[in-house]
Amino acid sequence: MALVACLFRLFSISLSLVGRKEGTKHLIGVTHKPPIIIDPVTSTYVFPTVAPSSTDCIWIFPQHIKDYHAIGYNHTLIKFSNLQTFEIDMSLASFNNQIARTSMLHMKFSQKMRTMESNFPSMNMFFPPATLAAESRRYYNTMLSEKDDSKDPEQ
Repeated sequence: MALVACLFRLFSISLSLVGRKEGTKHLIGVTHKPPIIIDPVTSTYVFPTVAPSSTDCIWIFPQHIKDYHAIGYNHTLIKFSNLQTFEIDMSLASFNNQIARTSMLHMKFSQKMRTMESNFPSMNMFFPPATLAAESRRYYNTMLSEKDDSKDPEQ
């Protein structure tokens, strides 16, 4: 039950960066340059290019990345979905590592939420069951009757 309370406290609106870093540490064990969950409902995640305490830190939202590649030895060029490009002082290997960490955080958080849903179905906040979105009837009424289906469309 403590884990449930911890996860819900982790994503309260007023949670600080320190609390979110602790949540990342708890879920995936990352303490250096940890990715952060901004909004679990919309799957908004962010990762830093350097230590968050550094004034040189740039936060990247991976869901907006269209493409990226290395430029020289220690630089990466990012192309965003709005077609703007941005060069960062970070090796491609480090950038790929940050992408992987963010993906791992997303996966682990989703797994924890699915486990919570199965253990506490009344607290289902993040992943509504498919039955809520699906219609109960199997067939749909159409405007055309079976007789109309056989008619020539040219008539």
